[in-house]
Amino acid sequence: MKKHCILILLFIVSITGCSEDEPIKKNPLIETKDGVETIWYPGKTQVKYRREHDKNKKRHGKWMLYNPEGKVMSSSSYDHGKKIGVWLVNFPNGQLRYTGEYRNDLQFGVWVFYNVTGKKVLEITYDEKGKIQKQERFEVSNTKKPEKDSTKQSKKSTTK
Repeated sequence: MKKHCILILLFIVSITGCSEDEPIKKNPLIETKDGVETIWYPGKTQVKYRREHDKNKKRHGKWMLYNPEGKVMSSSSYDHGKKIGVWLVNFPNGQLRYTGEYRNDLQFGVWVFYNVTGKKVLEITYDEKGKIQKQERFEVSNTKKPEKDSTKQSKKSTTK
């Protein structure tokens, strides 16, 4: 019985401690103006994200992600929740990781992928329905080959 009374008392205290009169604390690192949401890194000297939503809260417009030094880490676009336009994503060191295009929420055309040192490692070609038409892998050596090996083919090609 004593345990029940203590539980009831704790429940009542927890309910009365959560007053609706208390204002909801706003995150000072997030600002919204004219439909564009800006999220800052701590210290509020550098933008981390800049993005927008439509009135139905779907992704819309240009979305940008920046590193703490202000360099673009990714750039993407949306049209009322659908992926559109040219997208690019970088490695943390700033090198391009991949780039490609979306049309009506589907991958389209040539997408190119790179390794962290900037060497192209893969190309994928998509048709207008987002289906892979061609895929080409590129070998990347970590060491310099002797000149006598320079006649060897340095890329492999696979087609679907």
